Amino acid sequence: MSKPAAPGRLLDGRYRLDSLVARGGMASVWSAEDSLLARKVAVKTLHPELAVDDSLRERFRNEAIAVASLTHPDIVATYDTGEDDGVAYFVMELVAGPNLRVLLDRRGPLPVDEAVHIARGVTAALDHAHHHGIVHRDIKPANVLVPELGPVKVTDFGIAKTEGTSDLTRTGTVVGTAKYLAPEQVQADPVDARTDIYALGLVLFEMLAGHPPFRGGNDMESALARLTTTPPPLRSVRADMPAALEAIVARCLALDPNDRYPDARALLAALDQLVDDDADGDRTHGGGTGTLAPPRPRAHEAPPRAKAARRAARPRRQKAAWPWAIVGVLLLAAGAIAGYLVVRETQDTSSGGENATAGVTPEIQGAADFDPGGDGSEHAESVDLAVDGNPSTSWSTEHYNSADFGGIKDGVGLRLDLAGSSDVSVVEIDTPEGGWSAEIYVADSPADTIDGWGRPAGSIEDASDDARITLGPPSPAGSTVLVWFTHLPPSGKISVDEVRLA
Repeated sequence: MSKPAAPGRLLDGRYRLDSLVARGGMASVWSAEDSLLARKVAVKTLHPELAVDDSLRERFRNEAIAVASLTHPDIVATYDTGEDDGVAYFVMELVAGPNLRVLLDRRGPLPVDEAVHIARGVTAALDHAHHHGIVHRDIKPANVLVPELGPVKVTDFGIAKTEGTSDLTRTGTVVGTAKYLAPEQVQADPVDARTDIYALGLVLFEMLAGHPPFRGGNDMESALARLTTTPPPLRSVRADMPAALEAIVARCLALDPNDRYPDARALLAALDQLVDDDADGDRTHGGGTGTLAPPRPRAHEAPPRAKAARRAARPRRQKAAWPWAIVGVLLLAAGAIAGYLVVRETQDTSSGGENATAGVTPEIQGAADFDPGGDGSEHAESVDLAVDGNPSTSWSTEHYNSADFGGIKDGVGLRLDLAGSSDVSVVEIDTPEGGWSAEIYVADSPADTIDGWGRPAGSIEDASDDARITLGPPSPAGSTVLVWFTHLPPSGKISVDEVRLA
């Protein structure tokens, strides 16, 4: 039996997998070491349960071949491909930085100059791909990498259509991510370069407005809305929007492909002209804003916006939470945040006792997802957002078709690793939606199964959006804490804005 892809696995005697970076519906991406060239790389591996499907294996192989033909600074480079003992993989450059989905979740709407700069990079990448006969078909924030240094990078050509090759999908099949489908994709009609332009228009609208232009009860409902409705004017949701940029986005989002930009090169020319006109107006007439020069977006500049405002306005149940928000905003405004902020009320540590950890305030130094009953991953790439001290960011589970995880597992967990062994008396969990249930476990070391964690130290049922769970007495002590969600909110997933311990 073949050995699965896992940390420490050596592929073809050369690529050693280090840690999981991201997991999608078809493949996982790992940080790895190329032992031959002594460099860090990213390795994409096909999920083993899909490897038995010849068409999916062929699609995976075609992705590597397609991207290897593209050499452009705004496209993630592909170095190698192969198969080792049942594990199909290909090797790419490792990009240090978040994807645009994480950036938007952290910061909300972006400044106009940053949004235009990112759009120009994606458009340049698409122009190069289209010139080589490749339509991406899945442009979305998660497939745009935004490193602090270096250019924007487009990735994940897993469902790209290459001119002159078979589609590897059945006629009438919808291909792509529902939230970012062009109208022709919703109707399973033929696609071309203008399909990518529409998807980029959706992404650009979201970067500027903080939300997609079409909304519905679910992603597919919003996709169907694109067949009958037009997006709202951007300046109706954002007052500082240049009229020329609003017109560019509107043209990208035209329902009829013939009304969009004919190709990515035409769109890139329009974006470049927008920047040039703004700069010229500022220099010669004072009529421009001078704001559209392309700065490099920085992932750590994360001013909380929509969710922070919502949380500040919401009545709080705990006295400790209200000054948390105020102090956090003041420190952010002063530029004094260098890592993550932990603020908690002072505890009385004078009682002493035989327990060497008594009175030690628990300090969270890291987090991890815990999914022993599933595929082993629950959005591992964003789990640190649950403990970063910023309530405007969040980690979420996968989406399930019912609150009991679709009947396929007993629960999923969020593991908190502490700086040292400590008493844990209170766990506070902020979520945007109530109606969930959880158990809390405290142990000296993490376990691989839920039974290995022992007995729960506390629990909560039908929790509110801001929950406080008291453990003990006596308060359990340990160096790791597991929040084990046993029931999801009605939406079928839980998002965790912040977890605090006391």
